[in-house]
Amino acid sequence: MLDTPTFMVSAPEYVAWTLDFEGDAAGDAEMANTAAIADGLGVPMTLMWNPRVWTTTQVSGARADAMLAWTKGRLAKGDEVALHVHMWTDFVRAAGLVPRTAPNWGGRSDGYDVPLTAYDEAETRTLVEFSLRLMAEHGLPKASSFRGGGLFANAANLRAIAALGFTADCSATPAGPFGRLQLPWTLAPDAQPYYPARDDANAAGDLPLLEAPTIAGNTYGQSASSIDAVAQADLRMIAPPGRPETRKRALTVVSHPGTIDATERAAIEALFRAFEPYRYDRDAGPLRFVTLAQLAKAYSR
Repeated sequence: MLDTPTFMVSAPEYVAWTLDFEGDAAGDAEMANTAAIADGLGVPMTLMWNPRVWTTTQVSGARADAMLAWTKGRLAKGDEVALHVHMWTDFVRAAGLVPRTAPNWGGRSDGYDVPLTAYDEAETRTLVEFSLRLMAEHGLPKASSFRGGGLFANAANLRAIAALGFTADCSATPAGPFGRLQLPWTLAPDAQPYYPARDDANAAGDLPLLEAPTIAGNTYGQSASSIDAVAQADLRMIAPPGRPETRKRALTVVSHPGTIDATERAAIEALFRAFEPYRYDRDAGPLRFVTLAQLAKAYSR
């Protein structure tokens, strides 16, 4: 008598690799390292473009052009181009608003470390509309995913971006301090994607915008050895190899194309290789690497 094969059905698991341009210069070597990770390990990227490079004298036109050309090249390979904003004073002024330098999380005076939450709903709309216009003028598609600088955003900010047609945000993160400031989030360390309430970004509701909390680590400053703690924490949030997941889960990782030197590249590669025994495209498990736009479709209501 032949043994009857056993098939296990698992809910999907997702990992989204999001990469924030900060509004300053990103070098060719760092962007090349970034692309090598994506291509070598088969990981799609959500590139969070920052249009401040076009409103400042601190980034040369040639450097901004090189960053844009690299981003368009990645777009042609299937990566997503999203929007990331920091409240740089020159950027805010160029958008027609009065910039602030407080509150701030790092003691700077250039606005970089001023949270988006310092700006109200109407101001957020102005800043984002300005950003989208600049991106369109430079040949980039309309972004559908967003992240506020420093992982700061509140209900007013989210209402503004939802009204402009964005379908995903990844500003959310577990509760805690960030520099001098307290993050506006009250979420658990393993918080999963949800649709926020219109008046409370931490609560579930009916805002037509998927919130995908950044819970799976920031690779900045990491090495191949130090990233192991991050990898182990991430793996504890998904089902072990060979065990089906009972409900879909998502992990969002953040990196920065301007900082990925050889050391950080090794860290990111080690982190992503930790997921190999779980990958759907390796016929090993239910885990898929996706962009934020793809994640929004997977969680669409």
